[in-house]
Amino acid sequence: MDKRKLEIVVGGLFHDIGKPLYRYLDQRNHSLSGYDWLKEIGIEDEEILRQVRYHHAAYLKKAEIPDDSLAYITYWADNVAAGVDRREEALSENSTPYARDLPLSSIFNILNGNHQNYVYSTVLPSDEREIIYPEEKINALEESDYGKIIENIRNVLKGMEWKDEYINSLLEVMEANLSYIPSSTSTTQIADVSLYDHVKITAAVGSCILDYTKEKQITDFRKALFKEGKVFYDEEAFLLCSMDISGIQNFIYTITASRALKNLRARSFYLEIMMEHIVDQLLSKLELSRANLIYTGGGHAYLLLPNTKTCRANVNEFEKHLNEWLRDNFDTALYMAIGYVPCSANQLMNEPKGEGTYRGIFHKVSSILSEKKAHRYNGDDIRILNGQTQGEHERECKVCGRSDRLVNDDRCEICYGLETLANDIMEKDFVVILSQKPEISAVILPGGCYMIMEDEKQLTNRMKNDPYYVRTYGKNRMFTGVHIATKLWTGDYKSAKEFSELAGAATGARRLGVLRADVDNLGQAFVAGFDEDHVSLSRTAAFSRKLSVFFKLYINTVLRNPQFVLGDKQSEYRNALIVYSGGDDVFVVGSWDDMIGFAIDLNDSLKRFSQGTLKISAGIGMFHEKYPISAMAYETGRLEECSKSKDEKNSITLFYPEEQRMGESSTYGWDELKEQVIGEKLTLLQNYFKKIPEKGNSMLYKMLGFIRNKDKDRINLARYAYLLARIEPEKDDTPERKELYQEFSQKMYKWIQNEEDTKQLITAIYLFVYLNRKKEEK
Repeated sequence: MDKRKLEIVVGGLFHDIGKPLYRYLDQRNHSLSGYDWLKEIGIEDEEILRQVRYHHAAYLKKAEIPDDSLAYITYWADNVAAGVDRREEALSENSTPYARDLPLSSIFNILNGNHQNYVYSTVLPSDEREIIYPEEKINALEESDYGKIIENIRNVLKGMEWKDEYINSLLEVMEANLSYIPSSTSTTQIADVSLYDHVKITAAVGSCILDYTKEKQITDFRKALFKEGKVFYDEEAFLLCSMDISGIQNFIYTITASRALKNLRARSFYLEIMMEHIVDQLLSKLELSRANLIYTGGGHAYLLLPNTKTCRANVNEFEKHLNEWLRDNFDTALYMAIGYVPCSANQLMNEPKGEGTYRGIFHKVSSILSEKKAHRYNGDDIRILNGQTQGEHERECKVCGRSDRLVNDDRCEICYGLETLANDIMEKDFVVILSQKPEISAVILPGGCYMIMEDEKQLTNRMKNDPYYVRTYGKNRMFTGVHIATKLWTGDYKSAKEFSELAGAATGARRLGVLRADVDNLGQAFVAGFDEDHVSLSRTAAFSRKLSVFFKLYINTVLRNPQFVLGDKQSEYRNALIVYSGGDDVFVVGSWDDMIGFAIDLNDSLKRFSQGTLKISAGIGMFHEKYPISAMAYETGRLEECSKSKDEKNSITLFYPEEQRMGESSTYGWDELKEQVIGEKLTLLQNYFKKIPEKGNSMLYKMLGFIRNKDKDRINLARYAYLLARIEPEKDDTPERKELYQEFSQKMYKWIQNEEDTKQLITAIYLFVYLNRKKEEK
């Protein structure tokens, strides 16, 4: 990254640093206060300082600066990044234009047709990783809150050098401190875009324009971007680039080895790191920073790139070489589609409105990806794939089944490396990327790189002494330093390392529960969730970041703090392990009863976090611990599809393969499962058999047979009624038992008269039986 590119990114990130200063103690215009503060902390670069001092038209108009100053680019980029984020709203007569103590509004207030006014009452998240929910009550921010932010940034910047190796660290600092304060405190505007999201997009737009104007040989920025800036809005200066990796599920779940749980987690984590590494490789090739990354998660990514001949050629070349590497290392198992569409600033700002301009860009790039995935390989690729022979490799990898590159104990190079690193992946906080394979075990990545895991002490030493050090990803924590790419929010919760431990911790039946879930209609929400008046690149980035923090970080908190408990189980944590949790896909394995409780907690938490604007559908399978993991994944995936097939989606499907008929499943809305299946029917069964323990599973099995066959032969209803009559307490029994029986028998008979109640009762009986089954031997 050359000096001018470095300056435009740093200037874009710092251009509004005066806002927290103004909201703290400095009453001057934030352009001036930010300018003075940067000089105070030691920044002397004139181009960086000019971007802060002159990013508003009133100051830029009178500024005596060169016509090619980067301040003109940042001024223009600031306007584009703001876009419709600062749309005028209706004011009451008593409203004041600005409120320095205004909290950040929730991005979900206007998502998917929502109309609420929730805010965040914090400015700095705690280290405890408590979930930050939007609140209806408005709590004004204190001046001291902004004082903490300024001091935090000052302290971190002291040890930072202004080189491109530190750009991503600067992004980390800004995200950690500016994510919960509004970009604008005007009471005439919606304050739901954070200052971090705004400055990040400003830096992204600015770096694109610098490359675009360079290729177009535009040097008079004052004329092109200031005097004629609105005309420049129609220039197709940008590329919206999207990346999508295919084959994730087969790669993760197609394993046949022992220690499957460890292998599952390692493989999913490896793909997550691979995606981040690929993004950073491309950005490095283009001499851009992660400011240009709009979203990454679940094997998908969106980037804002400059629409230059050089950029397009580099992206095409990168895609070609990447897929050759994937082909050589994974055959046809993995493939990366990369597509891009040219777009203008006006299109990014959804101009003209009412024509679907903004969402049209996303639809176009999505179509390009679909076409590429449908035609992955050309003739040369197919000849290479068909020409591969097994050669001397007669044995297959015992983990993934491949028959080449076996390196140790009948494992291929990648599976052996992942299994060796599996414990480090769980225990250590830093993913280190190297350009040469070290003596210790490492896993190969594209571009001749390798991945290892280290703790902070090991990493600090390597950053100082290893010439092959490339970059680092911190796991669930911020870390600054040379070539720190980013911190990765990672769902890494675990209570055990083996299936046997999780199954053994279950209440009653010794069985595993497998949960698969994803957000309903996420693609539609991402592209078209905001209406035409409010859609913007900054909001897209803010929404994406919220999704990532929930499903990659807060999911750990949900698991650590059980709320909904099935049966009488009391525990301070869930017996579970996250296999994968990305932008829209969740895969968790645990004790079967904990998986049902966790699923309800996850839905409740997402509902509160997104103010009901996002829905989730799930499937939960129940399996013996020795059941093949690939079959668990497949069958649970089918259950998830059952939930998705409902008109409203927003459902969960339970399946019990041992006793229920083949293909029989139970799909419920979340409230129906929680309140009617468990809260009403299972609770009745538990209350009755707790007081009358001599009756139990055997009687319920008989009832179940009559219930399930009641429509085939009416005599089954008579048998059912007779069975209920037989358990009536004797005349000399206690009043309490008699009253309990009356409630039990009346409701049990009433429920089988209604189809929905019958279905719910069958599920409740299964849950009760499994909760009260005696544990069999392992």
